Amino acid sequence: MRPRRFWPVPLAALALIAGCEEPKNVGAKRPPKDNFIVGKRTQDIGKLDRQELVKQGGIEASTKITAKDPITLQGNAYVTIIGRTSAMQIEHALNLYRATNDRYPANYDEFMTEIIKANNIALPQLPHYQKYFYDEKEHKLVVIEYPASKDQPLPQ
Repeated sequence: MRPRRFWPVPLAALALIAGCEEPKNVGAKRPPKDNFIVGKRTQDIGKLDRQELVKQGGIEASTKITAKDPITLQGNAYVTIIGRTSAMQIEHALNLYRATNDRYPANYDEFMTEIIKANNIALPQLPHYQKYFYDEKEHKLVVIEYPASKDQPLPQ
């Protein structure tokens, strides 16, 4: 007895299945590429003014990795870790400056000139609701978060 050849039937079924799929994400809007912060660097560091900070609703960002679900965990971990490493990089440069000069930078302008620009430090870009600031009294870099900006749409 000769075996039956059913190969045209599965081949036709595969062709139909592959051809029936609708294009995905047609017309879906993608976020602008300018809002993608991974890999971007900045030297934009503000001078910390605690009174102005309170008026604007800013708070010091937490250095703990927190997330309510496994989907957002990686993004939150990335943002938290770059904040920590940035602070450690600045702390190291400040310690070297103090060891060399027997003092910390006298003010914000000296910090920017002698620490950031002299060492060509470029910090990782933060999300739109966070910003780097230099605390002159504590001689450290802090990341300030503006919770009200989290809910606002991303700047275009």
